[in-house]
Amino acid sequence: MPAIQTTYNATHARWVEGMVLNMEPSDVVTRLAEDVEGIGFGKVAVQGTADNQVVDSEITVKFCGIAVLDTTRPTGKYEQFDNVAVMKKGVIVAQASVAVAVGDPVYYVPATGVLTNVASGNTLIAGAQWDTSTSGAGLAALRLG
Repeated sequence: MPAIQTTYNATHARWVEGMVLNMEPSDVVTRLAEDVEGIGFGKVAVQGTADNQVVDSEITVKFCGIAVLDTTRPTGKYEQFDNVAVMKKGVIVAQASVAVAVGDPVYYVPATGVLTNVASGNTLIAGAQWDTSTSGAGLAALRLG
């Protein structure tokens, strides 16, 4: 039988996008992925057509939360019609598109869902803040609620 895996990392990544960062109380709800493209882990989820549906970020749609990492998903994201774990309150790892500082407000670009601390032309996530700093684009802790 041929070797399946022949190389191993000496250490694992510190954080993974969509990872629940700690054991603080959090609110995670289940919704259905509506769009054919699905929703990636650590990405913005906004209201879908039905009350129980979410889609990835779109313009003029209400923010629902951030998609939580699910290591059982073989494609590395939630596919269309999958149950999506959506964090509404708590601390989650997300990709900051620019340098952020602890306490900065969190905004997302409505057309793409990119997370930032830049207000201009972006949508504020009410009650959210960056909980760690980055020196440029990179993974950071995002506190919701």
